[in-house]
Amino acid sequence: MVSDPIYGFVYFNREIEEQIINSSLLQRLRYIMQLQTAHLVYPGAVHTRFQHSLGVMHLSGLVAEDLTWKLVSIYGREALEDYSPATLIEASRLAGLLHDVGHAAFGHSFEHSVLWRRTMPSELANHERIGLKLVELVLEDALIKLEEKYGLNGLTDVLKKLLKDNHDDSPLIRMYRWVIKDGLYPTDIVDFLRRDSYYAGTSEYGYISHERLYRNTYPLIEGGGFKPVLDRTGLGEFKQYMIAKTSMYEHVYYHSVCRAFDKILDTLLERLDEEYGLVERVLAISKGRIEDFLELTDVYVYSILLGKALREESETGRLARLMLIERKPEWRRVGGDYVLNGYRGPRFISEILKLIFNREWRSKVVSALTEELSRKLSGIGVTEEDVWVDVLDVSPVPKTLLYPGGENNTPGVVVYTGKILGRRIVVGQEINLLEGELPLAVIFRAYVKRGKYRVEAESIASKTIGDVLESLLRINMDEYRRSIEEAYKSATGIDYSRFKLTM
Repeated sequence: MVSDPIYGFVYFNREIEEQIINSSLLQRLRYIMQLQTAHLVYPGAVHTRFQHSLGVMHLSGLVAEDLTWKLVSIYGREALEDYSPATLIEASRLAGLLHDVGHAAFGHSFEHSVLWRRTMPSELANHERIGLKLVELVLEDALIKLEEKYGLNGLTDVLKKLLKDNHDDSPLIRMYRWVIKDGLYPTDIVDFLRRDSYYAGTSEYGYISHERLYRNTYPLIEGGGFKPVLDRTGLGEFKQYMIAKTSMYEHVYYHSVCRAFDKILDTLLERLDEEYGLVERVLAISKGRIEDFLELTDVYVYSILLGKALREESETGRLARLMLIERKPEWRRVGGDYVLNGYRGPRFISEILKLIFNREWRSKVVSALTEELSRKLSGIGVTEEDVWVDVLDVSPVPKTLLYPGGENNTPGVVVYTGKILGRRIVVGQEINLLEGELPLAVIFRAYVKRGKYRVEAESIASKTIGDVLESLLRINMDEYRRSIEEAYKSATGIDYSRFKLTM
């Protein structure tokens, strides 16, 4: 048992889970922070992926237990195929515990800056696949012995299926993978929203009543497939979850100063890759050599960077000083955010999805914005090299669910709502979130080099971003504004004074 500020206490069993927790794969996560550079803006955000992993284990166990007994009560024990309830629940807990063991230093920043700039072997293409490979190399033999010792037949097999990212398994396996990572509200995301908002001091953004969500979700098996059905009384909580995720990304994960530090980190990781062979450390996993990769923690890399910041006059030393000592990113935000959101209608949803999926189009938009901003700001000495345009997409559901795929090449971002009557689950409504319920957004933000910043650039940058995007994306904001004006004109002549109450 460990004390936890989110759940009170997190319990683990000594027979299996304690041994996994005490392994090198889990213990190294104590030295990788959950939020990369956010602690430079939010000093309390120094929690680790180890804490998050314990939280996901705890939450996955609660949800898997609830799901298992719903399956048994509705469909009978045969719905569990040949697995015992204990095997499925334990596999879910272990999958939650191990889901992040493939992270290197600085988590997702490492993926963006190192892994995704190279052509990596498929089995090492992202932290989830690296994690599965590490589990196979380090833990699989021990897990097989433990499952035999404690009568949890199939435990290792189910665990590996839950950690994989394919979707060709049985409906049962898909159900338990839905719990941890493939659902609209998986335990991984629910835990990090609650945990990150707590430690960042922004609890108002990340609160979710996770129990209300999961207690009101029922497993519908029909036509050889699985559908999670949310009781209609839980729909409000699901909407609150989407708001929480959107708010955390907009205000914390994508905070403008965090992004400026991330840009420094991106360059530093590229330079460290050249000097310390970061990619080679990942590739060595395929040959069974894991120690060099396991060494890649925030603590290890920060130690290198601090040494360079204190002793080197190189460009790497300068950037390390900016990040770790002076805490002054070389890029400074200018102007306000231009937020393209889906609330304005299907025309906007279309452009948002195009910007998310089409990297070439996104680059063209960034180039056009950079060129026009530098032209409009040239009067204060700004050139194209002094401008950085950051484009950030925000999805309130896991982005993997939005990606094209499947038979129709369209995503299944659907919420099924209904009721349970005895042992019968009845779907009352099928809500396609892309048709109006999903608050998707793309944020455009401009920066200039700190030395070129002038306060008069604020209004110029804001207007320029709006003008360029509305022209390039063929967005007619005048038409949108006119529709609002027309609505108010239709009310002309009606006395609303008696309805003006504070409510």
